[in-house]
Amino acid sequence: MSSSRSNRNPKLKRRTPSPPPRRERGKKYSEDDNNASNSASTPRYTAYPTTLLVRNLSQDTRPEDLRIPFESFGPMNDVYLPKNYHTGKPTGFGFVKYRNAEDAAEAKHHMNNQIICGHQISVVFSKEDAKRPEQMLAKEHDS
Repeated sequence: MSSSRSNRNPKLKRRTPSPPPRRERGKKYSEDDNNASNSASTPRYTAYPTTLLVRNLSQDTRPEDLRIPFESFGPMNDVYLPKNYHTGKPTGFGFVKYRNAEDAAEAKHHMNNQIICGHQISVVFSKEDAKRPEQMLAKEHDS
């Protein structure tokens, strides 16, 4: 009696492996997520983001208070200190956007836990770019 795989149970079909899960929209990835092949192609994203989130800012912090110490690490695109849309008061955090990811990484390393305007700041990589009030309003109206 010959036992071949197809004769054992004709109702069972051979399953193909599942495709990898889809990546979440807007998620930032690290170099570990890349699983880059040995090809000479450039990666689709950089190892580090270019935007830093600066937390624990004083209510009196001005953009210049962040620009001056942070620009020593490289050219910057923007310093943004959002305010509460309804009250107009500072939110206590800000964004510093660099042109190069390497400059952002160096600034994060050196500026984390420094004192600015009497407050010890916390600097982390931003998960996404800062949104202006117009973008937030558009997002509210879409949902």
